[in-house]
Amino acid sequence: MKTYRIKPLVLTRMEIDQSILTYRHNFGIKVKSPVIMWYIEGADQNILVDTGADAKTATSYRGFPAEEVMTFEKALASIGLTPKKIDIVIQTHLHWDHCANTHKCQNAKVIIQEEELKFALAPHPVSGLSYKKELYLNLNFRVVQGSYEVTPGIEVVLAPGHSPGSQAVVVNTEKGKAVITGFCCLPENFNPPPAIKVYSPIIPLGTHTDLMASYESALRIKGMADILLCQHDPSIISGKSIP
Repeated sequence: MKTYRIKPLVLTRMEIDQSILTYRHNFGIKVKSPVIMWYIEGADQNILVDTGADAKTATSYRGFPAEEVMTFEKALASIGLTPKKIDIVIQTHLHWDHCANTHKCQNAKVIIQEEELKFALAPHPVSGLSYKKELYLNLNFRVVQGSYEVTPGIEVVLAPGHSPGSQAVVVNTEKGKAVITGFCCLPENFNPPPAIKVYSPIIPLGTHTDLMASYESALRIKGMADILLCQHDPSIISGKSIP
């Protein structure tokens, strides 16, 4: 099967409380959470996973202290692309920090889970601030249900809980399956300290619409990945190809 590499491109770093990502743990610990979009190298088409958001949006819309790493356009230019050259955007979910630039990709097909789009168009008030509808209205959606092969060696899998239709992205690489989690997490969610491992192999996601579903999704994704790529991992180095 064809293999690929993944290039993370960090647009913004937000300062957030770590408990936003690790359920009922790490209160008061601040973390510089990167806002990442991922470019899949080696495909016949130009494929992005998410499109990120800028620091201004993070601060003005959500109140998070944030610093800009690079603009969406500069990030694409660093790999020789422009927004118009993007063919496919795999939208892991429609929270504002994952889709703020998707509308700039005017020629792209946007792959989204049916349950995610349905919820995003009429979000529950509890999740209302996570969704900013003007960012994703009128996109060229390719709506899918469950597992879907984007192209040989690249697949999306439904991983609900963080949001109703979160989807992970499984990419075949020369070192096995690399999985972009889709839901918002840190490596610590999957590798908790010994005191927590006594009763649970993971720390549940800090933000969710269904806690139990998010736990099951995280456990399943952990089990299928040879290389696990967490959506807000501070150790991700922008532009460094994986693996």
